[in-house]
Amino acid sequence: MERRVLFKGMLDVDFAVFPVKDVQYLVQNEIPPDVAEIFGRGARILLDKDGMANQIRLRVSSVKTRPRSPPSQHEFLEVVNDFWYHVVWTVKKLKRGELWTAKFCLDSYLKWKCMLRVIEWHSRAEKGWTYDTWHNGRFLEKWANKQIIEGLRDTFAYYDKDDVERALLATMNAFRWIAKETAEKLGYPYPTEIDKTVTEWVETYVP
Repeated sequence: MERRVLFKGMLDVDFAVFPVKDVQYLVQNEIPPDVAEIFGRGARILLDKDGMANQIRLRVSSVKTRPRSPPSQHEFLEVVNDFWYHVVWTVKKLKRGELWTAKFCLDSYLKWKCMLRVIEWHSRAEKGWTYDTWHNGRFLEKWANKQIIEGLRDTFAYYDKDDVERALLATMNAFRWIAKETAEKLGYPYPTEIDKTVTEWVETYVP
């Protein structure tokens, strides 16, 4: 259970409530990596009557950063293929006059579900698999390749059919080079034929 509160001055606090048995489990067992990552970024204990919060903090400080595993070839191709499938899906929605849905897919699904994962893999393949890419794109501008950040500038669209088409082509170009470079770093083949087939089809409908 979580409650979010805005105080005077717009100070926001997330109050997460956990059963005592769950906290006791963390104290007595191995700290899960996701919990260690959250606490490891910094925590200040305000009140700790039974001392369990401090025990967790001490245990988290002893957890070493664990390298993330590179994606398998299958996992990598799943994401790349999903991207190109939804490029086609976006164009179809545009041609049907479903601008809201097309823009949502372009600026949400293609970016967050597909491109972000490849950007994370690209960064870790370049910097090492313990490299901190945060989560959900947080602080992307600090950890991602500078060329990637610059390339993202043109990939988002206004709520306008022509601009969605423009941004879609820019997104395709940006994703292509990031995914190709990532595939090369991982030693995986890039699905060039799928890319080529989809791109040629898109170009018949998008000026």
